Amino acid sequence: MATASVVIGAFLLLVMVCISVYGAITLPSEARIPLHYGIGSYGNFASKTVGLIMWPVAGAVIYGIFVGVSEHAIKPNHGGSGPAPLIMLVVLVLVAALEYGAISLAARRTTARSE
Repeated sequence: MATASVVIGAFLLLVMVCISVYGAITLPSEARIPLHYGIGSYGNFASKTVGLIMWPVAGAVIYGIFVGVSEHAIKPNHGGSGPAPLIMLVVLVLVAALEYGAISLAARRTTARSE
């Protein structure tokens, strides 16, 4: 399970990079990408470049943390790595979906401004 989840997690990270590339191609240069910096800091918008870079970077940090945790949890007599690989996949899918939603929102906001 641990090896499969690492490969699937890497694929999800690639999907996040592809979503950012899609946003870079389709969004106008004045687009503002929504970002969430933590508890109580919603409603933040960053420039197109920063926003499109921050989403995959956040995914890479999450991926690195969970891979590090799951790899250090595996010992010679250990039965498995526990729920960490599954949690990593759920979190990465959620972040990828939120990234797509953020790019969609940025596209709607720039379309509404130009009308």
